[in-house]
Amino acid sequence: TLSCHGSGFTFTYYEIWWYRQTPGGSLQWISFINSALGNTVDYGAPVKGRAKISRDNSRSEAYLLLRPLQAQDSARYFCAVARG
Repeated sequence: TLSCHGSGFTFTYYEIWWYRQTPGGSLQWISFINSALGNTVDYGAPVKGRAKISRDNSRSEAYLLLRPLQAQDSARYFCAVARG
């Protein structure tokens, strides 16, 4: 499970987006969860059916669970925020 911790802003109000960059350099969108309740989620084709995104606003954290892992999941993973 990957975690993303926010600080310096009100985490609850922000959408969370996960991306990954493969060794070859291409950037892929992985997942999205909306602000506040986190009741809207979406997943990119490379991980659909294998990923689960969640958030804990009390901890200012978001999480990405990916399983089973595949060879093509080897990448650098990033989270980004956007005001929802």
